Parts: sequence; C-alpha cells; structure tokens
Amino acid sequence: MTPQRIAAKFLVEPDPAAAVALEPVIGLFHRFIQEQSLPGLLLDVADYAHVPDGPGVVLIGHDVDYGIDLSDGQAGLLVVRKRFAGQAFGEVLRDTLGRALTAAQAIGQESDLGLRFASDALTLHFFDRLVTPNSDEAFESVRGEVEPVAECLYGAASYEISRVRSEDRRKALSLSIRGSGEIAPPSALIERLSA
Repeated sequence: MTPQRIAAKFLVEPDPAAAVALEPVIGLFHRFIQEQSLPGLLLDVADYAHVPDGPGVVLIGHDVDYGIDLSDGQAGLLVVRKRFAGQAFGEVLRDTLGRALTAAQAIGQESDLGLRFASDALTLHFFDRLVTPNSDEAFESVRGEVEPVAECLYGAASYEISRVRSEDRRKALSLSIRGSGEIAPPSALIERLSA
C-alpha cells in the first residue's frame, strides 16, 4: 500500500469549533514563502475563506501544502504531503508529521494570531481512494503501518488509533490518533520523530 498523498490535521485548541480569523494567516503564509520558514518548496497562497467549512487558507508547495482548514466545522492545521514516489510509507508518514509539527510550532509562535494546535491528537487522511478505499480492510492495512509512528510520538500503549466513520463511502479513509500520556509540545514530538 503506497498512497500518493497523506494529510495530517492537528486541531486548533482549546476550541476547534470557534471562529478563526483567516485574514492575518494570508500575510503570515506570504512571509513564510519569503523567509522559507517551513520545509518544502513553497509557491503560493490560496484564500478560500469564503467557502463555508472549506479549506480556509492554503500555503501551496511543490511537495507539501500547509493550510488552516475549516472542514467539518473544526479549524485546524492541515498538512498534505504529495510527490514522494519511491519512499517507504513509514518514512513518508514520519516526514509528513514532522512537517506538520514544524508548521504548528511556527504558527504557534506568532502571538498576534493566537493560534495554538493540540498535539495530543491528530487525524490522518488518505485521499487516494483507489489505493486506500474507505473500507475496513484498508483501515487495517494502514493501521499496521501507522502504529510504529504513533508509538514513536506518544509511547507504547499510550495511544489509540481508530477509524473515522462516515456514511459517505466517497469520503477519504481517515484515522484518528489520540495520545493518552503526558501532553508534549510540538518541539518534543519533532525530536521523538527524528530520534
């Protein structure tokens, strides 16, 4: 199983259902491009703030997109990793989460925005429905690949992986990972991934 795109979403804390001011994010993402503040070749910023429950604001890159996503009524940092042919799934997953946590840390340091992201839980989305259909079989296959990375992040027996159920079979296969131990900041989780 080798999906072509992996997405990770860390929700805004303390309340992902609260309104998020997206206008300041546009300027921040433009600055991230100029300063090359995040991993990857960053190209442009797309403003979808007018779309209800939509993608919000997206920092588009060649191999990764970063965005403040508002889908499903929950604001969060959505990082979509793409263009990684030939790499092992576990390696790509670690890289995706490392990039997401680096972005969460960088955005969280912008005191004017007031955006913080919960690091004790995340959702993974697999958008390639031909490779990873929204089925129990695909979930079990992906789960086996995700468990070692979840253990790295949250510790052995200190996490739970579950399938995000949807009545709509057209939706992407999604997994929820929730840590149950001590809540570590993004910087600590980045260190754990690179160890």
